[in-house]
Amino acid sequence: MDTKDFEKSKIFEKLDYDKEPENYKSVIPWIVQQQIGATNGIHYASLIGQLKEYPIPEIPLPPSRRENELLLDLGCGWGRWLVASAQKNYIPIGLDIRLEFLQTAQKVMSDNNTKGYTVVADLRELPFKSNIIDVIWSFSVIQHTHLTRLESCIKEIHRVLHVGGRSMLEFPNKNGLRNRFGPVNKVKSEKNDFDSWCVRYYSVGEYEHFFRKQFDNFSFHNHSFLGIGVLEDDLKHIRDKKTRWQIQLSLFLSRLTNLIRPLKYLSDSIYINVRKNSGGIDQSSLNDFLKNHSEKQDNLNIVPLLCCPISKGDLTLTQDKNYLVSATAGRKFPIINKIPLLISSQSEPI
Repeated sequence: MDTKDFEKSKIFEKLDYDKEPENYKSVIPWIVQQQIGATNGIHYASLIGQLKEYPIPEIPLPPSRRENELLLDLGCGWGRWLVASAQKNYIPIGLDIRLEFLQTAQKVMSDNNTKGYTVVADLRELPFKSNIIDVIWSFSVIQHTHLTRLESCIKEIHRVLHVGGRSMLEFPNKNGLRNRFGPVNKVKSEKNDFDSWCVRYYSVGEYEHFFRKQFDNFSFHNHSFLGIGVLEDDLKHIRDKKTRWQIQLSLFLSRLTNLIRPLKYLSDSIYINVRKNSGGIDQSSLNDFLKNHSEKQDNLNIVPLLCCPISKGDLTLTQDKNYLVSATAGRKFPIINKIPLLISSQSEPI
């Protein structure tokens, strides 16, 4: 399968693998019910199809420092972190390669009285103008991508952050207490396959090497033990006694890192923090976006923030609102249900 067909298969992948029951009446979209084990961690396996409420965690970021800070969630899935960031007064923007997840995220935000935006894109070509984003967040996503795409993504993160902008990304640690005795060895045969979505494991030193190619600062802190997606908020939803015990032990070990600092190097999951210390702010594009944002709810309000993933030039919305046109690249990008598909391979000649 060539790149265009492969990426198309991911964009239009159907995520409701089991058909929605005819008598299904929950407010939770069936796709969220079906994908909860994949997006929130295998400890949610017993809740597949059983959710009674949206499991929205608290995002471990301070509240927005000022009005209208933009938070970009890389690999937003069905939108839990978009809602969580809005609860701390950020304007959330979700990026994912799967269109159905983004359509679901729009409903999830609406159900939770959240005003945010979504766009289909690839991690290696972030379709946002330079010097425009305040905060970039990602949770259990970038680890699924090949090293080449990871390094491209880090470069793009640096480009789109404005001066003073920061990034907080969650990754698995190859030297974690649990990781070193199982998961790391299971994916060795797949990690070099560019199209594989297996989890890649790197050490803290390797992560620092990758990030310092773009950023002159790097720090990390513990996220969890005994798993790579464990959150304290999981205890609100999970009732299985063995799983709850594992979560509580993970939380205990994580708190212990505050007393025994070197213990964080044995975390199975870590948060990596970087900040951009040079460049500027694209205030003009930001002002255009904020004007749209304040006037009405429309996902295409996001257009002033976007750029062509090929040329990084401006995009123009066609009158029928079916395409975004890049004059510099000579290509146009489709819009489906007001969600731009800004992936190079899916563009068409003007």
